Amino acid sequence: MMSTEGWIDIMHAGIDGISPDENGEPMQPKFNNSPIMILYFVIFMVFGSQFILNLFVGVIMDNFNKIKEKEELGSLFVTED
Repeated sequence: MMSTEGWIDIMHAGIDGISPDENGEPMQPKFNNSPIMILYFVIFMVFGSQFILNLFVGVIMDNFNKIKEKEELGSLFVTED
């Protein structure tokens, strides 16, 4: 879900879900059974997307710093100028 691919379908299934009955038998989902679950999914998506975005930016910044360090040490280019 954190990749934001198809999360709406998962949210609809989560909202329509019903707990099993007292015998443990599964029950048919009801349309909009627990709309409070929308809040859970939206919060999960906001924080999840921020986490993925921070990881992506972190990798880019790490590679940028490695290239900058190599440039300062003079070992960035293989050939002499």
